[in-house]
Amino acid sequence: MEARGTYPPADSFWNVLVDFEAEYRYANGVRLYYKTDRPYVHFEGSDGWILAKYPKILQADPAAVLDSKIRDDEIHFPFKTDKQDFTDAVKTRGRTLEDAEVAHRAMSICHLTNVAIQVGQRLEWDPAKERFIKNDAANTFLSAPILHPQPGKGDNS
Repeated sequence: MEARGTYPPADSFWNVLVDFEAEYRYANGVRLYYKTDRPYVHFEGSDGWILAKYPKILQADPAAVLDSKIRDDEIHFPFKTDKQDFTDAVKTRGRTLEDAEVAHRAMSICHLTNVAIQVGQRLEWDPAKERFIKNDAANTFLSAPILHPQPGKGDNS
């Protein structure tokens, strides 16, 4: 993964990124690009792309992708809001659609992006060991809080 971003000045009230962009490549070949200057989600694959702008716009190329039906042998998820999913799980003592493992992995991407920006290097992540591969500088962030970027770091845009 690679990421870059800009932090506010050190004397600022906030210490969160002003903007960032990141590129991730998964072991199965999937690539994910994330850029904060766009108020939408854009998924791009080898056969086309899908663009989702909350709450109502959905576009794709090829457009026929939007008309495709989920086959019986594919995974089907019920349409629920986050609150309804959680409420149903509490009432039935069942599981939510996205359990703790899914939430952990989703949030890991955010934290890994921040580390990549802090160290200013391309990083490789081992999800099984939850460690950066051959990067001791990045691994130091796994057990230490990131309170504010160090002077001269984190603004590698």
